[in-house]
Amino acid sequence: MFVLKNAWAALGRVKWRTALTALLALLVSFSAAVDLAVLRADDKANNETYQSQKATAVIRPTAQTKAKRDGADSSYTDKYLTWEKYSTYATAAQSNSVTFDYTLATSVPVRESKSLQAIAAKSDTSEDKTGGNLTLQAFYTLDAAKINDYGYYKVVKGKQLNYKTANDGVLVSQAVAKKNNLKVGDKVTVGNPTKASETYKFTVRGIYEYTGETPAGYGSDAKYAKDNRENVIYTTYINFAKNGLDTTEATGWGVPNLNIVFSLANPSTYNKFVRLVKKAKLDTKTYEITSPSLTAYKKSIEPLDSAASSARIVLLAMTIVGGIALLALIVWAAVGGRRDEIGMAMVSGVTKGRLGWQFMLETFMMTVPGWAIGLIAGALLAKPLGTAWAGGQAAAITSASVWNMIWYGLGACLVLGIIAFMRVGFFDLGQLFAGRSDDSNESAEAKNADEPEETVESTERTEVNA
Repeated sequence: MFVLKNAWAALGRVKWRTALTALLALLVSFSAAVDLAVLRADDKANNETYQSQKATAVIRPTAQTKAKRDGADSSYTDKYLTWEKYSTYATAAQSNSVTFDYTLATSVPVRESKSLQAIAAKSDTSEDKTGGNLTLQAFYTLDAAKINDYGYYKVVKGKQLNYKTANDGVLVSQAVAKKNNLKVGDKVTVGNPTKASETYKFTVRGIYEYTGETPAGYGSDAKYAKDNRENVIYTTYINFAKNGLDTTEATGWGVPNLNIVFSLANPSTYNKFVRLVKKAKLDTKTYEITSPSLTAYKKSIEPLDSAASSARIVLLAMTIVGGIALLALIVWAAVGGRRDEIGMAMVSGVTKGRLGWQFMLETFMMTVPGWAIGLIAGALLAKPLGTAWAGGQAAAITSASVWNMIWYGLGACLVLGIIAFMRVGFFDLGQLFAGRSDDSNESAEAKNADEPEETVESTERTEVNA
C-alpha cells in the first residue's frame, strides 16, 4: 500500500508528464492496431486470396506487334492464331496434367448498309481495304463477353444475348443506335468483309454502353472506324457460325480473329500453363500470355497495396519515435529532480528494492492504461478506418494481431519499468551528502568573500569619524 500510495502521489506532482506519457502510449498502440489491420489485409489479399482466384489465360499479340498493325492491310491476319495453333498449346498443357475449361471470342470486320452506318474515324478509307467500317464480335459464352478486349459493357436497353440457343440477335452501342435511330427489335444489315454482295440480317436485341476505360486506339483516337469500340456489334458464336463467318477457307479480312480464353484453377496452375505453352514453341516476340482475371484482381487491390505501403512507414515511425519519446519521458520521470527524494527516503529506512518497485509501478501506471485503451480503440476502429484507408478493401485486425500487441506492449512496459527500477538500484547515497557538502562549501566561500568588503567599509567609516 505504501508503494502504491507514493507512486500515485508522485504521478500527481507532475500531471502533464503523466498525461503525456499515457497519451503517447495510447497513440502508439492505436496506430499499431490500425496499421497491422491494413498490413494483414494486404498480406491476405496478395497471398491467400490471390492464390484462391480462378485464372483466365489469353494469348494475344504483343504491344509491339499491335503497333505494326494497319487496318487497311489485310496481311495482318497472318498473325491470327488458328484452331490448329491453339490445339498445339492445349495439348502441351493437358499432356502435363494441366486441366482447364475454355471459351472463345471471334470477330471479323463487316460493311455498312443503309440501315447501319458507323461512326466515322479520322483516317477512313474504302471498305474494300479495311473489310468494313464495323466489327462483328461473337462470344461463345457470357464468360467470354466478360473478358472483352474492347472493355466492359452493360446492356442499357433490351436484353443480354442468349448464348446457348440459335438466334439472330445482336447488341449495338448507344452511339451507333442514336446515329441510325435504332431501337430494340429493329432489323439491320451488314456486308461480308471480302464480298460486298453477300449480306447478313440481324435483329437488335439490346443496346449497350461501356463502363470501363477506353483502351488506347479503340475510342475517338481510332485510325479506322472499325477500330472504334462504339462500332462493334456483339453477337453469339452460334449466330456467327450459322452465317458461315467462322471458316478456315476465308482470305484477307474475312479470316476470323479467333481468341480462346482458357480457365484455370488458380494462379499456380496458370503459371505452369504459361511455361508449357512457351515450351510448345509459342513465338514470344509476336505473342504474349496474360491473365485478364488476375490482372483485374491486382488492379482492384492497388489501393490496398498503397495503403499497406504507407502503413509500414507509419508503423515503423511510430514504433521508433514513440519508443524513444516514451523512454525519454520515463527516464525523465525517474531522474529529473528526484535525487533528494530518493536520498531522504533511504535515510528514513526505505530500501532500494522498495523504492525501485515504486518507480516501476509509476511507469506501469503511466503506460499500461494508455496502451490498453489505445489497443481497445484501435481494435474497434481498425475495420472502418482501415477499410476507408484501403479504398474500400476490407481490413480488420485479427485476434492473433491483438494478442501479439498485448504481449509486445506488456514487454515494452516491462522494459521501461526495469529502466526506472535501475535508476534506484544505481543510486549512491554518498552522492546526496557529497552534494550537500559542496553546497555548504560554496556558501562558506561566498560568505568569506563578502567579509573583506564589509571590513573596508567599516575602516573607511572609522577614518571619517576621526
